[in-house]
This record gives sequence, structure tokens and C-alpha cells, in this order.
Amino acid sequence: MARGLLIKVRGDGTGLAARGRSLGIGGIDAEPILTLPPGASSADYGAAGDRGATWLRVSAKAAGSDNPWDDAHKLVARGGDFAAAGVDVLAVEPDIEQRWEYKNGSGDRGMAASAAPACTFDDQDPRGGQAVVRDGVAWNAGPNFSQFAAARTRVGAKQANITIAHLDTGFDPGHRTLPAGLLAAKQRNFVDDGTGPDNATDHAPAGTLTSNRGHGTGTLSLLAGNKLDGTSPHWPGFTDFVGGTPQAKILPVRIADWVVRLTTGTMVQGIEYARQQGAQVLSMSMGGLASQALVDAINLAYDHGLVMVTAAGNNFAITPRSIVYPARYNRVLAACGVMGDGRAYAGLAFGTMQGNYGPPSKMKTALGAYTPNVPWAEIDCAKVVDMDGNGTSAATPQIAAAAALWLAEHWDRVKTYPQPWMRIEAVRFALFKVAQKSTQKMNTTETLEKIGQGVVRAFDALAISPPAENQLRKLPPAAYTWSWLDLLTVGNSLAARRPAAVQRQKMFALELMQMAQTTASVDQAIADPDGDPAAISAAARNRYFEAALDEGNPSKPLKAFLEGLLGRAGAKPVPVAVPAASPAPIRRKPRPLPPPQRRLRIYALDPSVAKRLDSVSVHQATLSVPWDDEPSADKPLLAGPIGEYLEVVDVDPASDRVYDPVDLNDKVLLAQDGLPPSEGNPKFHQQMVYAVAMTTIGHFERALGRRALWAPHYSQTPGRSGDMTVKAHYVPRLRIYPHALRAENAYYSPEKKALLFGYFPATSNEGDVTTPGTTVFSCLSSDIIAHEMSHALLDGLHRRFQEASNPDVPAFHEAFADIVALFQHFTLKELVSFEIGKARGDVSAASLLSGIAKQFGEGSGRAGPLREYGGSGMADLDYDKTFEAHDRGSILVFAVYQAFIAIADRRTDDLIQLATGGTGILPAGTLHPSLVERLTDEVAKTAGQMLTMCIRALDYCPAVDITFGEYLRALITADRDAYPDDPLHYRLAFLESFRKWKLLPRDVRTISEETLAWSAPEDPSPPWLSGLLSKIDLGWNQKLKRAEIFALNDKNRYALWKAMHKAFASNPDLYKQFGLLPDLPRYNEDGTVMHAPKKGETTFDIYSVRPTRRVEPDGSFRVEVVAVIQQRIPVAVDGTPAPQGVNKGNGFFWFRGGATIIIDPREGFEEIRYSIIKNTGSADRQKRQAGTMAANYLSPLRALYFGGEVSEPFALLHASDGDDDHV
Repeated sequence: MARGLLIKVRGDGTGLAARGRSLGIGGIDAEPILTLPPGASSADYGAAGDRGATWLRVSAKAAGSDNPWDDAHKLVARGGDFAAAGVDVLAVEPDIEQRWEYKNGSGDRGMAASAAPACTFDDQDPRGGQAVVRDGVAWNAGPNFSQFAAARTRVGAKQANITIAHLDTGFDPGHRTLPAGLLAAKQRNFVDDGTGPDNATDHAPAGTLTSNRGHGTGTLSLLAGNKLDGTSPHWPGFTDFVGGTPQAKILPVRIADWVVRLTTGTMVQGIEYARQQGAQVLSMSMGGLASQALVDAINLAYDHGLVMVTAAGNNFAITPRSIVYPARYNRVLAACGVMGDGRAYAGLAFGTMQGNYGPPSKMKTALGAYTPNVPWAEIDCAKVVDMDGNGTSAATPQIAAAAALWLAEHWDRVKTYPQPWMRIEAVRFALFKVAQKSTQKMNTTETLEKIGQGVVRAFDALAISPPAENQLRKLPPAAYTWSWLDLLTVGNSLAARRPAAVQRQKMFALELMQMAQTTASVDQAIADPDGDPAAISAAARNRYFEAALDEGNPSKPLKAFLEGLLGRAGAKPVPVAVPAASPAPIRRKPRPLPPPQRRLRIYALDPSVAKRLDSVSVHQATLSVPWDDEPSADKPLLAGPIGEYLEVVDVDPASDRVYDPVDLNDKVLLAQDGLPPSEGNPKFHQQMVYAVAMTTIGHFERALGRRALWAPHYSQTPGRSGDMTVKAHYVPRLRIYPHALRAENAYYSPEKKALLFGYFPATSNEGDVTTPGTTVFSCLSSDIIAHEMSHALLDGLHRRFQEASNPDVPAFHEAFADIVALFQHFTLKELVSFEIGKARGDVSAASLLSGIAKQFGEGSGRAGPLREYGGSGMADLDYDKTFEAHDRGSILVFAVYQAFIAIADRRTDDLIQLATGGTGILPAGTLHPSLVERLTDEVAKTAGQMLTMCIRALDYCPAVDITFGEYLRALITADRDAYPDDPLHYRLAFLESFRKWKLLPRDVRTISEETLAWSAPEDPSPPWLSGLLSKIDLGWNQKLKRAEIFALNDKNRYALWKAMHKAFASNPDLYKQFGLLPDLPRYNEDGTVMHAPKKGETTFDIYSVRPTRRVEPDGSFRVEVVAVIQQRIPVAVDGTPAPQGVNKGNGFFWFRGGATIIIDPREGFEEIRYSIIKNTGSADRQKRQAGTMAANYLSPLRALYFGGEVSEPFALLHASDGDDDHV
């Protein structure tokens, strides 16, 4: 419904009414509502020249159609007549009557039929999920919330320097909360209800039942409500102020009637009146549709320094949910809602009023205040102040009060700014800087999404001094329509069009824009219509136009335009040439999208994070894991879960129980990202081990460029000659037992191909988060799960890393598992953001990120995490004196972590410099959320790159007897291959850190990137190489089933063995190029000789042949072959090699050697790029391994070589003094 039309004319518009009758459009009652001076922002619809422009409201006598836009189009169609009469019409739009969505519970019984008010106190309302705060009345003004009590006390009498225009339904002159500074002589009423322009009281007709009575009285009490006298119902003894800035001057402006009906014209008049009266702040707890007249009023007020705070809008879950106008314009501060418990004022039960927010491009100029259940003065009840004030109506006056308090505190400086708009930007700077960027229920990302710059903190803002003039930036003028809708006015034709056609299509754009505020389907068609038009796809635009045509009730001209645009029935056909013959259509169908990632909730680290108030907000995370189900996999994901890679088996031998398996395909779980974190729900335990394990698998597969395979089962079978041969059998799934042990342990079992997790009663210390006696489940630590998964994946790649041939080997297994667990912390961006914000950008101080298994460590009696890589305790470890596997491994982890810290510092240094104006010294207080977000992105990106580097290096490691120095060489070589240019000096950071911790290789004379990289053979392309590669099936493909990949690898192993056996036979000198000894016999498992070699031959094995894929710096795709050649000889316990075997029953250990070779298999370019050799005949290595065997510091590992539980090395490494009742 419209009250008439709004017409923008050049000049003062005095001739329009006089000439209306002669133009045949009836009597025109034209009332000026806004005068734009020459040169005013957005004063032009066309070319307004130097005369300025005037907006006129034309009475309803000139209208009468069902759709008010039809009346506007009829008027524009007479444009030629207006021009002939000397009237230059620049714009026309309907003066649409709008109803503000608002519901006040007290209003339903506010008046009985006798018109007598009930005047009963309404307490906080919990219905629909609304938060209730039990901190007493006026809780929103307290120190833990918006701080108005402290702020208004500090500012004191200076508040009177500020005038706030209150645009609403009026005020109650008899209420106790009536502001002392109300400017009654300047009150103004723009509602045509017969009471006159000088009566801004909220005068609802008696005897009428409505749920909206007293809207203006309620908002005014929050803005500047006076003191109570201690006798108000349910406010016993309360004699303080109710409002945020009670001593400010208040300019009452009535723009809506008693049922909160307003029009575009009354909003424009109210804003213009506030500007004319010199108000510094405007509070308007309502809004509505976009309008060009409204845009002109906003731009003029902004240029004159009026701080405008208006409501974001309310919805009831079926109406549009994005911010309404004028709050949607960036020059206006939008007031969004946050509830007292820290949740956004959104997502409430169906039918419950809740606040609007979005689109994202608007939220940078939005702020939040507390609602619902805040004070609300009840009209016609002098002493009654309810506590059920709600809607963004209640949030708006609180933010306006905070703005006024800051202006009052700093007015002596602010009033000296040379440009009035600078006052507005200074206010925003202060309020935004100290606003609470996260709450107990929302992290920084969600707060920005739903609240904007944060929750208002009035007292904290007073400490922010007005910024210098050169720090302030003027915002672009508000625009009457979206940029992408401007295309309607431009089109594809270069020919000049008539002004009437241009004006009509601009009207189309505004009408289409208004539909988004009235029709939910139109509002939802485009996620951010205010954003970059280039980011809005053609499909999204068509969705918008389709919804507008079908459900937006367009005007007749717009309907015809949309039908033509969309090719709908009813549009005039476009003549086309008819072809002589129509060929048969080519049948096509849309390509199906790949299945989405499965989202599963986990404990971000472990349950201890949820037991501390300062970290509970980040206690859970949601992982996106591969869709291990049809159609990506051959079979659906079964309950357990049981998928292609993993099988979770939840049996508890200690308590003789079998727990029901979780079905992750259950609709309820799919809809809510799996089960919520719970220590007491075994199904969540199953979900968590699966989610973290699949995430870890994903990191390995992306880094190595191939699908992960588990270490095979081996069995001995008779060969063709009767000898026993070892055969590898494919293992399809790794089994995970979440409750396998009642012990302080968790480990990977190479024998069972399983992860076994323990649980135990905590024996924590006083002051620990973990309560003594409570059960600690190792399966609820994402660190422990990732650690054990890394053992399993590393075992599938380098089986011989189980054999402790030197002190570094078992330490490397532990260190590498910790490296993966540590860097997986940084994939949880919410956790990283939280820690960076708390540590003020210092990654090295982020304790939650640098520790491993905090709850497990505390529960087993340690003071803190199981291992901590961010503290000072690591400085006590000396590589030359530390031999226990975990401690020695910690040195390697710390070296890698310190390299990461160094790189992260380099990557974030420029951000710190920019944020501090070049000083590098951050100011006191909370970091700006945008800085935290950028720091988080850089740190997380760096951690991801470091994790990929560490995993990718595994293909460049020697397959046996690895040392920390050789791992550094693998890191350097792999990274040089992937990224020849290293502008940020990642490799130098590794080199420097390894040097500091004495981890450099001992066999390299000079240390540099070039000398540390592995070398190629003297002849990298020998004649026999191409023939050898021709025997290998290079048809690797990640789309192959894993069983097919395993079979292909096994086939290639045998093919390569035969080809190399033939090459060695023809040229025995090749042995030494691969670190092999000639003339070695074949041995039995007890070290005795099975049979002697033939002349000129030797015994060796091709342990694995696998592909590695990467993208070259030039963009090309490269596949290389990694082949591992090994042989073994028995060595006596005293270190004496026994190439001819040992006597049966004598003690010995296997000594292994050979080479890892990386081959470029491209036809015509075949070459051995690297040959990483471990000589089987190395006397030094044999001596070192014998010394390792004799040393007491590796006594737990002696069972690997001298009997005992040879199949469970990781159980030995990880076991505590408790029982080991594993399955």
C-alpha cells in the first residue's frame, strides 16, 4: 500500500502543483520533504545542474492502482507533458506504507476494552529459546555486558553537549523514565493523524488491543531513560538511571503511528529534521524498503556529521532475514542483536521474533547490542519498566547511546575536525576497536557473520582517543540500487536511448531491490547482492528474476520486462529466421557433482579444552573428511564405522563389553555434523577416531600424490624350488579399537594392523584441569589418534623403520608421528585464531597449539601435556646425550617446530608492520579481528606447507637405518624438487634449526642447500635404464581401487627385480652403484644359509615400487618412480659380519643395505634423478648398529632382535608401568 508518490524535481518544485491540473492528472497536493542543495551527494538522478533538487510527496489523490509502482510508471509516461510545462522530473517512486515487525508481550494485555492499562510487570521471556539473564534488572548496563552504568558515570554532565534525535512512535510524557533533557519545544510529528506537527507524544487510541503499543516509549527508556524512585514493580530499591545516556538532549521525532506504521516519506522527513536541528546522533529503531529519496537523505545527513544508528530488522523465520534499509547502507550503523548468553539473536524457534543480519558485505558497518529481555518502559504506566524488551528495536538505542557517550567525552577534540563526516568515522573507529569480537558462544568468524564488528562496550570505548584526520576515510555515497542491477539500465546497446526509457529501467532496478525486503525467495536468491557484481553468477541473477516474477508481485511494466528477459509466455516473440532443416539435437546431461565432504565433530584437542573457561569456546571442531561411501567407494560406509580404509571395532576386553557401532549415515547425524562431543558416549568415541584418522590419511595422500596403503601381512609359502618364500598379502583396512586397553597406553600394532587405545583413571596433580579419579580416554585426544595413525601410515611406507639400527630410528618414528599431530593442530582455524588472538600474534606462545596430549599427560601424573614443544624445557635436551626414543625424537620435533616458528614470523612480519604503522610493536588490548584473521591465514598456510614438506620427504629418505641428518637431506631435496625457488627461505630455516640442535648429517663436509641435496649417479641415464623401465606397468591412477594398486605395485616389484637381476648379471659392477654386496647367499630367518648364489649373482630384493606425483613449477604434471632395493646379511652380536651365515642358535642381528632410487620414467628422458645409498658393506654402520644393540638405553627395544614381543615395537615404546591387556 502507498500513501502517494515521491517525486524528485529539479529546483524547488513550486511549479508542479500549479500545473498538475493542466496536465490532466488531477489536483496535486505536493509537499516538499527534502531539499538537496546544489552539489549534494547523490542529488542527481540525471543531470541536476546547479539548481539542486527537491523531493515532493504527492497525495494519494494522484494514485489509485493496486501496485503503487504502476502509478509511478503512469506518471513517468507523462514525462513529455511535464517537460513542456517546465517541470523537470528526475525520479519517481511510491511512498510505500510499511509495518515494522515488532512484538511486545505486554501489549497484548496493555489495554482492556475499557482502555484502562493493566500496568503489570513483564519479566524476561524464555520462549522460543530466548536467553534469560539472572543478573537482576538492567543487567545489560553492567560491567560484564555493555558497561553503560560505568560509562555514563564517567562522562557525567558532558552528556548534555550531545543532541540525539529519537525517531519512533513518540514518547510518554507521564512516564518516570522520561529523559530530563527532552527538547519538548522542538518535538515534531510527521504522521498525518490530525494531532498537528508539534505533538510527538505516543498517543495510541484508547480501547484498542494491539501488540505494538508504546514502541517509542520503550526504545526511549533504553536510550536515555531517567532514574527510577525505588518503587517500580520488581525493581525494588532501584534508584539509578535506566537509559544509556540519560543526561543527553533528546529531540523527539514521531515518524510512525501507534502500530508502528511508517512510510518512506516520514523516514526521510525525520532524518532531514534531525539534520536541520543540528543533532549529532540519530536513533531509529525501525526501517524498511530501499528508496532513492532515503538515499539522498542519508547522504546529506552523513555529509553534515549525523551519526545514524538504525535497526537491522526483525523476522519470524519466514520473512526475509537480511538487514533492512536504511541500516543496510554502509553510511548507517546497523544495530544487530546478541543475547545475554553470547548467542546471536537468531536461530530461534519457528515463529519467534529474531534479528536480521547479513549480507557479509554489510557486516563491517554493523555492531551488536544485547536483546531480548532488556528494560522496556511500559506506556501509560508511569512506574512500570518491563524486562522483556526485545527485537533489534532494543539493540538500536543502546548503540546510539554508546556513540553519544563517546562523542560527549571527546567533543572538545571531535568538534574541531574540518569536515563534519569525520565525526561519524571517529565514532565508528572507537566503537569498532573495542567491541567484543567473540562471545562465550560465538567465535570471531561467527560474530562477524551475525553481529558485525562485535558487541558494544561503552566504557572501554571512552579510552579510545579521536584518531588523527589523516586516519579517517570517507565512505562512498549510499546508492539507491545494487551495482549488478545497474546492468538493467546499461544493456548491450551502444545506441543512445531516450531519457524516459533510462528512467523507467532505473525504476525497475529499485522495484526489484525492494522485493528482496518483502519476499523471502527473492531475498535468498543471491547470497550477497551488495557485493562485487562480478562475483554474482548469471544463474544467481536468473534465480532472482524468476523469484521476482513469480512471487514478487511486480508492476505491469516490470512484469512485461521480466517475461521478455526470461523468455516467459506472454512476452512478445522475437522474429527469428527459420532454418531449412532442423538437425537432430545432441543429447547431453549435466555432469554429476562429486559427493561432498563428510563433516564430523570432534574435540578440537581433547576434553580438557572444554573444562577451562578461557578455552571452552574452541573445545570442539568440525572436520571435513573424504566421502568414504558410494559412489566414491565400492561399498557404503557401514556402521562402526567401516569404510574403505578403516574399520572401527569397539570391544572392551577389560569390561567384557561390545559397544553398539555408530552409523554415520543416519539422517539425524548427517544433518548435524555427527554426534556432539561427549566423554560418556562410546559412539562419539568411534566417530572421533574415524574422523581424525581419515583426516590424517588425507594429509598423507595429498602430500605423496597417491593413495595410502597399509603394511601388508606376510606369510611364508613354499617356492618353486621348495624354498620358503615370503608373500605379502593386501590389508584392506586398518582396525581401530577405541577401548582396547585398560592402561595408560595407546599404540599401533604392526602384527594386528590395528590401533589400540587405552583408558585409565586419572592420577593428576593438584591444579590440573583433569580431575583425579576420572576416566581418561586416549581415543578422545586428536593428538594421540593422529600420532598413532602416523605410525601406521609410516609403517606402510617404510617397514624397516621399526628396526632400531641406530638411536635415531625409533626416535624418528616417534618424532615423525608427533610432527604430524602437532601440525594438524593448525588445520583447525578456529583454534588457531583463538590462540593467536590470546597470544597477540606470537605463535611461539600459543600453548594449546604446541603441546601434545594435554589430558593424557595430566591424567597420567605429568604436569601438563605429554610433550610440550613451545616451552623452555626443550633446551635441556642434548642430542649427543639423549637416547630414550621419545626424548631424542622430541629434539627432531623441536627443530622442525622452531623452523616453522621462524617462517611464520617472516610471513606475518609485514602484517604486524602494517598494523603498527611500521613500529612492529602492537598496542595494548585485543588485536583487531581482521589482523587476527590475516595472521591466522598465514600461520595455518605455513603449517600446512610444513606438514606437506615433512610428509613428502618420506619418499626421499633411505629405506633403512635413517638418521635425523638424512631426514634433513630428504626435506631439502624434496622441497627443491617441488619448489626450486624459495623466496621465503623455508629450507634455510630448516637448515638453521637443525644446525642449532646438532642434527646435521655427519658425512657432509660443507653445509648448504646444494651440498645437502641428494646427488644423482655419475651416469644418470645408463643404457640399461630404458629397458628396465619398459618392464614396469606405469598405469598408476588414483582412481584405481586400492587393492588394484597393491596388486600393480607387487607386479612391478617382481618385474623390476627380474630386469635388475638381468642387468646385474650382465654387468656385476652395477652392484656397488646401489650399495649392494656381490655373492651373498640366500638366508633362512635364523641367519643360516638357505642356498649359495650362482657365480656372479647376489641376493637382493625390490622392497617396493611406488609412484609419486607432483605439479612442476612450469605447470606440467610429473610422475616419478620410487624404487627401494635392499639386501641383508647377518651380523654377530659383537659386530662381526657373517656373509656366509651364522651357526644355528647363535645370536645375531640383520644388517640391511641397498638404495632408494627416484627415476624419471618419461619416454626419451629416462634418468635416475637421485640414488640414496646405504652400503651393505659399511663397516661404520655395522659397528654403530652393534653398539646400539649393546646399549642399555634401548633395552625396551631389545625384544625386536632377541625374541619377546617382536611384533609390537610401538607397544613397547608407548607402554607405561600399567597392564597391557590389549585385544
